[in-house]
Formats: sequence, C-alpha cells, structure tokens
Amino acid sequence: MAKFSQLKAFDDVIPGLALLRNQGHTLAAFSNGPEVAVRTLMQNSGVLPQLHDVISVDDLKTFKPNPAVYDYLMTRTQSDLNHCWMVSSNPWDVIGAKAAGLNTAWIQRDSKKIFDPWGIEPDITVGNLIELSEQLDSL
Repeated sequence: MAKFSQLKAFDDVIPGLALLRNQGHTLAAFSNGPEVAVRTLMQNSGVLPQLHDVISVDDLKTFKPNPAVYDYLMTRTQSDLNHCWMVSSNPWDVIGAKAAGLNTAWIQRDSKKIFDPWGIEPDITVGNLIELSEQLDSL
C-alpha cells in the first residue's frame, strides 16, 4: 500500500487537468478508496493542485456503482447528471457512472484494449486528458 501512494501520474494528466480547469470545469478525484489515501496519492503525484476536491464514498459505507454514490457526487460538486462527467481509464468506472445517468469519457490508454462488452458505451473515448479537453471544448 505504501507504493500505491507513490504512483506517478501519466505525462498528460497534469497538463490535461490544467486545460480542463482553464475551460471552467470543476475537477474532483472521485474514489471508492479512503479520502486520506486518495489525497496522499494525488499530492505525491503532483495532481492535487489541479483538483477542486477529493471525494470518497467511504463516508457512505457503500461503493461505486451503487447509485447513491453518484447522488453524493452531485451533492458534493453542486452539479447535476446532465453536467457531470465521469472520466476514467477503468471501463467498470465508466459503466457504473453511465448506468447512473452521468456523461462518461473513457481514457483508452492502450489502443489495443477494448471497452468491456456490457452493452453500455462511453460518450467519448480518447487516448489522454489533453484529447479530452479538446473534445469537451468543442461540445
């Protein structure tokens, strides 16, 4: 677990988040993990300064994809499903959020990887966060 807190961000993450933030998006890490662990990881990787918040479902004593966690996300971000995006390189995260009604973007970090075939597709598929900022800027 100590190594988990020392993971490095992909090269596109910090500049991509800066672009998204400059576009006016509210950025939050949203995790099933304990907030202190996520916050430590984000700090150690240099990502935390780009985020507006770190949101853990730990307080709810349930996990994604329980619909209650997405309601909690809407409350914490003062947003609604029509304006909130779940962005993840984990297909299961995208599928859970999409099933709950959020907009979704899948970061396909490996061009050979296919999205899990569960009949739920992301709204946007991109290779990195810089591409995501370009896609969202054109919407």
